[in-house]
Amino acid sequence: MRISELAASAGLPATTVRYYERVGLLAPPGRTASGYRDYDQDAAARLLFIARARRMGLTCEQITSLLPIWAGTNCGAAHQRVVDLIEEKQEDVADRIAELEQFADQLEGVRRALVAESPPPACRADLTCCVPESAGVPVVLELRPRSAAR
Repeated sequence: MRISELAASAGLPATTVRYYERVGLLAPPGRTASGYRDYDQDAAARLLFIARARRMGLTCEQITSLLPIWAGTNCGAAHQRVVDLIEEKQEDVADRIAELEQFADQLEGVRRALVAESPPPACRADLTCCVPESAGVPVVLELRPRSAAR
């Protein structure tokens, strides 16, 4: 099958299929005499697996580590590895939610400070009229960097 057919079978654009080839998730396909990519059913099954794993939020690196297990010979090991990866992803999501909640709290504090003060008649050159100060310095809003990869 051609790349457009393969891509459509997994609900992806052809550019994504080419990307997955470049990063090694999909093996380079054979070529027709006219140079078109020619995919088989194994490639379609693999692409569908990759697409589903990406939709679950797994990274290309995680999928790369999973592919040798998934190869169809040890479903139990593949199943367990997917469970492990999903649990890791759930931890990442929980961490990210906590970071965003902290950031939301910081924003609320700044909003309250702005609402509590009347704006000056003219904007200040340092914009402290729009960015409140605390102890004489602008309030720092910081979204913590994402947790290090596990």
